[in-house]
Amino acid sequence: MNTLEKKFLSKIDQHLPVLVFLFISVVAALIRYTLRNIVSADATVFLLEWFDDIAQNSLYVQVGDYNLLYQFLIWVMTKIPLPPLYLYKILSCIGDYLVAAFSALIVHHLCSDNKLWNSIAAYAAVLLSPVVFLNSAAWAQCDALFTAFAILGLYFLVKERYNLAMIALGVSFAFKLHAVFILPAFLFVYYTRRKFSIVRFSLVPVTMAATGIPMLFWGRSILETFYIYLNQATTYTHMALNYPSFWTLVCSMMEPQHYFYLKKTAIMLTVCILAFFMILWMQKKYEATGKSLIIMAFLLAYTCVLFLPSMHERYGYLYEICAIILAVLIPKTIPLCLGLLIVSLNTYGTYLFGITINYTCLALANLALFVAYNFMLKTELQKSLPS
Repeated sequence: MNTLEKKFLSKIDQHLPVLVFLFISVVAALIRYTLRNIVSADATVFLLEWFDDIAQNSLYVQVGDYNLLYQFLIWVMTKIPLPPLYLYKILSCIGDYLVAAFSALIVHHLCSDNKLWNSIAAYAAVLLSPVVFLNSAAWAQCDALFTAFAILGLYFLVKERYNLAMIALGVSFAFKLHAVFILPAFLFVYYTRRKFSIVRFSLVPVTMAATGIPMLFWGRSILETFYIYLNQATTYTHMALNYPSFWTLVCSMMEPQHYFYLKKTAIMLTVCILAFFMILWMQKKYEATGKSLIIMAFLLAYTCVLFLPSMHERYGYLYEICAIILAVLIPKTIPLCLGLLIVSLNTYGTYLFGITINYTCLALANLALFVAYNFMLKTELQKSLPS
């Protein structure tokens, strides 16, 4: 080996983390590029029509069922000379990189050793997860955007930067109501830590309202930010929609009559399970700090999606990202994380590519994973006990 080669390889060694980071980022972008021409039913029926409506009529009236912030971003996209489908996917893919970056931040903060490489591993695991790139680059959905700010909120919560945590949560809510799945974790931290006033939660609706300020230009009211979600609460009348929830073991997913019979029962059962977890953790004196907080946020979000009515397959996105973070922080959870992602991939495959699945079997697998996670993470929570 000559001197020039040795210097070259030495330079690679010196900058290996940066080179790996860039390699992952480029490969992730290329994967998404290969999916650019997939047109999902959601894109055809909803997203592209909304784009045309906003391009023609601007934002004087509500378009679609997304909130004001996303409608404003669509309006911005109408000014860019690229195909609408690509613009939607580019926006969603930006969300992918944000989710990956914020996940890496959490891992870097919580790891006791090998911080740099563990954070790169988290970044790679999120960006290269099929659930993540299919959601954005194939489906053109924006779940990455609300999840990115929910994860950022968790990061600030771990760091005890409560104002910033509430602002991040407010932005997450401004993108999608699904941010509510992370709210129980915030409430648990408020009750158990007792380091900040409940008044700080007012930053969430204030931030949501602030994201609607640009709409004043078109004569819209920022209060629509909240009205839109009230209307969404009555949109779907099925116990589950392509998601293998607990209720697919009990009744037909697509039978509206079952929904009207069981909706309130499902909501009350979910609240009871959430309360059970919180009371148990308080009784055991588990501290909602550091790694334990991520565990709690994951289990509470998972509970919401598994047991609430009217859950779509994409509603698991937030807890799946938390599962990837935990897989890096707690390697023994990697098999469970893979199982979780396989369950989701089956539902994605059904919608995007028409594969046939058995929802009863998938729901049993999902429930088994939920139980297994609870048993496995119990020992990790015990480590949070004060010595």
